[in-house]
Amino acid sequence: MVKSTPYSLDDWGRILRALQLVDVDGKEILPKLLALYESQVLAFYDPHSHTYYSIRQLPKLPPQAAQLADPKLLQETVMVHELTHALQDQHFSLGAKEKLLMRDTDANLAYHAVLEGEALLVMVAHMLKKSSVDLDEVIHDDAMTDMIGSAAAAESMVDPSTPPYFAAMLKFPYLEGLKFVVAAYRKGGWKELDRVHANPPRTSREVLHPEEYFERTFQAETFEDAKPKGAIAAEHLGEFHWRYLVGADAATGWLNDRAIIFKDGRVQIETKWESLESATSFARAYEAFLKKRGMAATITRDGAAVRASYTAQ
Repeated sequence: MVKSTPYSLDDWGRILRALQLVDVDGKEILPKLLALYESQVLAFYDPHSHTYYSIRQLPKLPPQAAQLADPKLLQETVMVHELTHALQDQHFSLGAKEKLLMRDTDANLAYHAVLEGEALLVMVAHMLKKSSVDLDEVIHDDAMTDMIGSAAAAESMVDPSTPPYFAAMLKFPYLEGLKFVVAAYRKGGWKELDRVHANPPRTSREVLHPEEYFERTFQAETFEDAKPKGAIAAEHLGEFHWRYLVGADAATGWLNDRAIIFKDGRVQIETKWESLESATSFARAYEAFLKKRGMAATITRDGAAVRASYTAQ
């Protein structure tokens, strides 16, 4: 998460707090993230240095996870997963694409969902093969793929003290990414995933609704990342973030957004929706959310566009 943000840690903390995504103080963000990664990361591939890293000793796992984890098997599956990222970089220039998406949070999240979903599917295929089971034998079983995705993003693997937003950001690429990648594999196997890499989803909406991506019923709009004077960020939140803030129902029908966060704490939000109904539903839910958070917000709706402004404390 830290590596894929263009901000300093202090600014990133201010942005997250201004958008009401976290409550922790800026000084607490790094320790919270480090604690989360220490409990999760056994190995990782760095696409910028093209280097694979692996730790020598397993971290202490939460009790629930420790009961389920065979250390040797865990290390093997993680190695397969991370080396898949190395192959993605070799064939599809993972590091270069990450840099291009650095200032578009929603597109970055969507792309990482493809990467993690595919790596997870490769890992699953490897484990099935060890049991003499072919991936194609189980790929059409929704219950099986749901179980695999849920296991990969299990609550038991995340410390309860982790800020909920960080946990949600950690789980989304695995849980929803796997569902998206499974939809691609069902359409045309690994070749279809190669085609996805050539034209990856640009929004979390497409990951959450794979049928819209594959049937081309949703066309992602351009995000303007230019910052006005006095702003520290122009953010693109996407359906994932609005779901996190106001719930899935109120986030349905999202088309585009732009969130400007100023140095003095002012926040200006512009959103676009599919219909008057979806815009009205979002406006009501967001107004209620901000009120509950103690924000004196101004919410206006112009047709299917909703704007909000407030000053974060």
